[in-house]
Order: sequence, then C-alpha cells, then structure tokens
Amino acid sequence: MLLDTTFLVDFVRGEEGVEPLLEELDVAYVSTVSVMELWEGVHLSRRTEDERRDVESLLNEVRELPFTTECGMEAGRISAELVENGTPVDSDDVMIAATAKVEDQPVVTRNTGDFERIEGVEVRGY
Repeated sequence: MLLDTTFLVDFVRGEEGVEPLLEELDVAYVSTVSVMELWEGVHLSRRTEDERRDVESLLNEVRELPFTTECGMEAGRISAELVENGTPVDSDDVMIAATAKVEDQPVVTRNTGDFERIEGVEVRGY
C-alpha cells in the first residue's frame, strides 16, 4: 500500500489508530512526493530536530517509490482530466495518485475525498 502524506504525518504525531494499520501491512510504500512534503514540514517546524528524527525513523521503515517519467505522464493526464471536469486536486496529491496507479498500489489516506475523485485509484481511508 502507498501511504499518503496525511497518514505519515498522523503516524509521526502519534495519532490513535494509525500505528496498528502500519503494522498490519506486509510492505508499506511512500512516494518521493510524500518525502518532499514531510521534509518541507520538518523545515517549517519549530521542533525541527525532533521532527527530523521522527521522519527519518519512519522513512527507514518504508520503501520509497520514485516519481518517474511514467508517473509524471500519468499525473499530467489525471490533472488535465480533473481540471476539465471542474474538480481539480492539489498537484502533490495528483502526483501521489499517479504513482499509486503506475505501481498498482492502493493509497492509504485520511484525505479520501480528493483521491476518490481520481479514476482507477483504490483508496483506503482510516
């Protein structure tokens, strides 16, 4: 399963119910887009050192799926379709969804509304 940034942030913050879900996964993946979003948060945080350690620890436990050219092409198609339909989604979420589609992985997210608008992406909320 591809863990969305919302899941990763909730895990780092110790939100209830998130850790058991992570433990039940055989293999947990993250997109390089989520890595960028997490590090952006670390650099904007007032608790940078604590958050840096927490994010590094988390990223050591998951496998990273790169945002490839194929992912970029799929993201462009998805984004254009959503814009044409009048239902655009944040670019970061589009890129994560494209990675999930290319890698044939469901997305685990708290942000189910945006991901469910993207055809062909299996979404698992929590």
